[in-house]
Amino acid sequence: MSTNLPSIRFPEGEGSISRREFMKLLASTAVAAAGASLIPQSTAFSAPAIANNSAEILVVKGKDYRRLISEGLRLMDFPGRFLKPGGKVVIKPNAAWSRTPEQAADTNPVLISELINACRKAGAGEIIAVENPCDNYKSAFRISGIESAVKAAGAKMIPLVETGDFTAVTIPRGKVLKFAQVGKKILEADLYINIPIAKVHKSAGLTMAMKNHMGAVQDRWFFHKNDLHQCIADISSYLRPDLTILDCTRILTTRGPKGPGDVKVLDRVIMGTDQVAIDSYGATLFGMNPGDIGYLKAAGAMGLGVTDLSAIRVKEHSISA
Repeated sequence: MSTNLPSIRFPEGEGSISRREFMKLLASTAVAAAGASLIPQSTAFSAPAIANNSAEILVVKGKDYRRLISEGLRLMDFPGRFLKPGGKVVIKPNAAWSRTPEQAADTNPVLISELINACRKAGAGEIIAVENPCDNYKSAFRISGIESAVKAAGAKMIPLVETGDFTAVTIPRGKVLKFAQVGKKILEADLYINIPIAKVHKSAGLTMAMKNHMGAVQDRWFFHKNDLHQCIADISSYLRPDLTILDCTRILTTRGPKGPGDVKVLDRVIMGTDQVAIDSYGATLFGMNPGDIGYLKAAGAMGLGVTDLSAIRVKEHSISA
């Protein structure tokens, strides 16, 4: 029995419904259509592209890392475009490794702290950060500084690996990855924000926004054993954040993803709603093109976002010291 459903875009503006309400609507639609209880099929709630086959991203530069977030969010029309008062926010950093912020293996905790502060000031309800780390979660969360930053900002840090808080989902557009156990909290979010760090990766070439979703699933080893690049594209067809913020304050240029390796200070973040476009532009920071990265080629072939650099409108904003 086919479980594919018609494509449904998350409504925006006045009278729109929450992500959780939409998930319930999608699930009930599936049940009605198939006559059986099905798992929600898509989280494609990102804002629409600027135009057909094009996307817009924002690059904010400066040495004041808190202002990178606050100014960037303001320019992205946050919270108005993204968050309603009382909405549940789930943040997905890269908090996988037991490395200090200076070693650039995990998301900069200053960015996460400021992001949480912005959500709280905007009237968000529950705010949590989730991760299924590669290293022992207690060590990774502590040494990276992310857990203390999250708690200090008044939010919760949840180690998915410890809580076992996963939900089985089907991935209709998946070519290799057709089923996965995904963090339940992400599926319940009204606003899902992906905030990875940009760095090299010995298997994937680079790890940025799309690959960060591997920390949202239970069995990442399936990816490594079964066409890593296609699996990354597959999970990105399902997990489509409302907002992506790519940490490029420091980037790891050798011995990724764990390091320690060579670190380059770039003092910038990249924001947008098209995670594929962000990764495509992010590749250029390492002297690469989107075509050099297998999962970006796969994402482009699947129509998941923009990989043509000439079609990505880059808006730059610099913050004075």
